[in-house]
Amino acid sequence: MTNLIKKFHCSLMLCCVLLMPQIVRASFVDLNFGAGLMNQAIGRYQTDVSGEKSSFNNRLALETGLTYEWNPSWHLFLDLGFLWPGGSEESYISKQVYYLNGHFGYKLTDEIILRYGGGLYLTQISGDGGEASIRNGTGFTNFPIPEETTTARNVTFNVAGEYYFHKEYSTKLEAFIFNPTNSRNRTYNLALTLRYHFGDSLWAD
Repeated sequence: MTNLIKKFHCSLMLCCVLLMPQIVRASFVDLNFGAGLMNQAIGRYQTDVSGEKSSFNNRLALETGLTYEWNPSWHLFLDLGFLWPGGSEESYISKQVYYLNGHFGYKLTDEIILRYGGGLYLTQISGDGGEASIRNGTGFTNFPIPEETTTARNVTFNVAGEYYFHKEYSTKLEAFIFNPTNSRNRTYNLALTLRYHFGDSLWAD
């Protein structure tokens, strides 16, 4: 499995190198801002120290994005976002989530664009140190609380559909797939956002 992941990363890097001339020639067409809801680790999200899990854990997702056009059919999308609140259900831990995505987009119609690509998902956790007693099966175990900020990094595979119901407004439904090559540890985030598009008018002469 490790070799497969390495091959995947090498293939991704090779594709980026081969596509770099096209990316450089792409023209900027849009700046946009979005807000919506994201569900993390659908069906696997632990809601409390007793181990209870929930299929839904809506968090406010705020995003800003850039769009570049190669030709009338193909676009490149770059999105930067974060969640609020970050997602921690425990008072002794502070958690914040940031993500950066890069998508290729194909324009099916004037209103619908299919997007796919990858992303970097960062989970930042901090605490005041010490220990917390957390249920472990039928009993409790003391787990250390971080006294310094730590950041977990995940690479995701993303697929999305975006619908432009107005020249300046769209909705985007996006799936974040964690550990896509590992069926046991694979998890999904799902986000729905409403976006406002400035276009390139801010830079127009």
